[in-house]
Amino acid sequence: MSGNRILIVEDDDTVAELLEEILGHEGYDAEVASDGLEGLVKLQTGAVDLAVLDIMMPNVNGVRVLQQLLEENSGALPVPVIVITGSPEGARRSAELLGRENVFEKPFDPDELIKRIQTVMG
Repeated sequence: MSGNRILIVEDDDTVAELLEEILGHEGYDAEVASDGLEGLVKLQTGAVDLAVLDIMMPNVNGVRVLQQLLEENSGALPVPVIVITGSPEGARRSAELLGRENVFEKPFDPDELIKRIQTVMG
């Protein structure tokens, strides 16, 4: 099924597995990148339809991933991005780049996340 590929960029294995399970249950094809650099490379290849991005990660954090994607794509993201973060500062910075409706703070409500993904993906 086309249009249902979601990249989870999350360094916490427990959260990544939970998201993968939730998305899989909803019929999405979820793939995990364990840090911002791996996520950025996968997003640059265009092999996914949406990204669920953590902010606090080693190497390249989620805000930097967003900034890099925006720089490379003339101020637009190549795919929709939904941020999940445990950092109030990360949430604020992400909301500035994406809009508040695409930012979820941990702990998040899985049902609300799925509703937002469905809305964003059409």
